[in-house]
Amino acid sequence: MPTKKQLSAISLALAAVAVGLLFVAPAIAQTGPSVTDEGVENNFPDGMVFRMSASSDAVIEDVRLRYKVLPDGTAANGVPDFDPATTVHTEFILGGTDVYLPPGTVVEYHWEVTDASGATAETAEQTFFYDDVRFEWQTVEGENVTIYYYSGSEGDAQDMHAVALESLAEMTALVDIVEIPFPVQVWIYDSTDDMRDALQRRSESYESQVITAGVRVATNTVLVLGNASFDTLRHELTHVVTAEAGESALGTLPAWLDEGTAVYGQDDPGGFKSAVDRAIDRGNVLSVREISAYPGDPEKVGLFYGQGWSLVSYLVDTYGEPKFGNLFAIIKAGNRIDDALETVYGFDQDGLEDEWREANDLPPRETPEPAPQDSDAPSSASQDDDDGGSDIATILIIALVILALAGGIAALGITIARRL
Repeated sequence: MPTKKQLSAISLALAAVAVGLLFVAPAIAQTGPSVTDEGVENNFPDGMVFRMSASSDAVIEDVRLRYKVLPDGTAANGVPDFDPATTVHTEFILGGTDVYLPPGTVVEYHWEVTDASGATAETAEQTFFYDDVRFEWQTVEGENVTIYYYSGSEGDAQDMHAVALESLAEMTALVDIVEIPFPVQVWIYDSTDDMRDALQRRSESYESQVITAGVRVATNTVLVLGNASFDTLRHELTHVVTAEAGESALGTLPAWLDEGTAVYGQDDPGGFKSAVDRAIDRGNVLSVREISAYPGDPEKVGLFYGQGWSLVSYLVDTYGEPKFGNLFAIIKAGNRIDDALETVYGFDQDGLEDEWREANDLPPRETPEPAPQDSDAPSSASQDDDDGGSDIATILIIALVILALAGGIAALGITIARRL
């Protein structure tokens, strides 16, 4: 049995330990910020909601969602609204009316917070797949291509997948690139009403007048209307290929080359060929420079696509595929279309038009003649000189008048001063 003195010593020791723990506890408590990823909510087509919570000893002053939209991987920051405090719960909405995000968008993201002491914390990198949650999607996939569908048969989807692989192989060979370096997605919608919410939002008048059969909505994503729309699929996948082969931060494809190649990628140009054939027969084709941009007149759209197809066909059939592929590479490197054409073929857009018109039995394009000049009339240079001389003389006269007036006012001022 311990003595009373020993018990007293033990009590003092335990008290000391307890006091020590009181002082140690703050040292082992939270000394910096911590942040938790609370997940993502898919609100298609109104975007996605990223949520987080964080806490720290010091006031949390900065919260950021750092994200990339794949496959392009352009880094961006999302800054949510929140009240600075030691504990924060907030969210950030990406997409919706402000930013268009198509189905199939993959976002790579993490949260990062900073408190008043300058200490930071971040969550682990995550990815989120933004799909159209209105429908029960099924897939056919393989060889870097995925077909998403919710209606029709699996056989139709298999056929679309086979056409996609064939088209990508043919078009990459045409523009001389090895392969598409990212997975390609094809989303097949059953009706225009179903697809409308998946498209970039336009005015009501536009949506009521225009039916979109297919569109490339992202670097790696196309939307197609109908389960067996094989030529629409070929057209849109060709846009995926032409963008990879010819588009960059430095170079941009002219509209006639981009859309003309896409129609060339179809099995059948259909009504586009009919439109350009009619225009050739009537002699009212468009100039190549006129179709370097998309036409604003709806009545010219069919001819625009048809003439683009005819120009591309002429280049490929006359000069071969290797030169055609080289044209895309030179544009991608940052050269304008006229310079690229000169480098590859030895003519610019006007020269291309001259050759194409001749090949289609059209008369030479009309070029504006310079306005005639009267030999007795002074040249523009002499007129400019005369005008300049007249202006200088006028300025000198005005200056002399101002000086004379100033002298008179000064003399009058001196006289008044003397009298005073």
